[in-house]
Amino acid sequence: MPFTGAHPVAVLPFLRTRLPASALVVGSVVPDLPSYVPVDPLWKTHTWTAVVTVDLLTGLLVWALWHGLVSRPLVATAPRPLRARLVGVPLGLRGRLTGAQGLVPVAAAVVVGAATHVVLDAFTHPRRWGVDLLPVLYEPWAGVPAYSWLADVGGAVGLLVLAGWVAPWWRRTPPAPVPPGRPWPWVVVPLAGVVGALAAAPGEPDTRSAAVEAAFGGGGAALGAAAVLVVGWQLRGVLSR
Repeated sequence: MPFTGAHPVAVLPFLRTRLPASALVVGSVVPDLPSYVPVDPLWKTHTWTAVVTVDLLTGLLVWALWHGLVSRPLVATAPRPLRARLVGVPLGLRGRLTGAQGLVPVAAAVVVGAATHVVLDAFTHPRRWGVDLLPVLYEPWAGVPAYSWLADVGGAVGLLVLAGWVAPWWRRTPPAPVPPGRPWPWVVVPLAGVVGALAAAPGEPDTRSAAVEAAFGGGGAALGAAAVLVVGWQLRGVLSR
């Protein structure tokens, strides 16, 4: 799957277990995170060793940052229809960790999520064990390797499945009364993503390569803009006390 955002579809079956959903989602995307940083990664993230080492550690850090720093400003600035449906959802790390033993299910969920990512990418990227196991995936279909078709179609189907999973929740969750918000960060972050994508795409040899670079460049720019806004939101809260 060239689009990282489609990978959480693989952890949907595990949501019926006791593993924390947020940690499953973090684990499912964490192997790709170095691709959104404009520096060469110092380690491999798509190996079985990485799943229980660097992916696990990075995933725990991202999970803690998400609940400890990001979730509150994200909900506070969300568009009103979404914010109205998130009233009552517990935010922050408090209650999610009960000492060191509370990290066990979180760590397990990150590992499970990262493992699903590695398996999916093994059959959709060249020179991976999955594609090497099935040489037919190297065969061209309409001039494009079969593994690329699996990646592109799988990414699109994954997004559709995720949308289909979210839609029932949206319909059955009644909106609660909430005051008007300031959703402008939800304009700034996508705008930064568009600028990053446009800057990353030129110079690529073909459309697919340009799309992949645009996804990583745009995603990195959006994450950077979101990080700046989150830090600003947190600082404003500290200074206003």
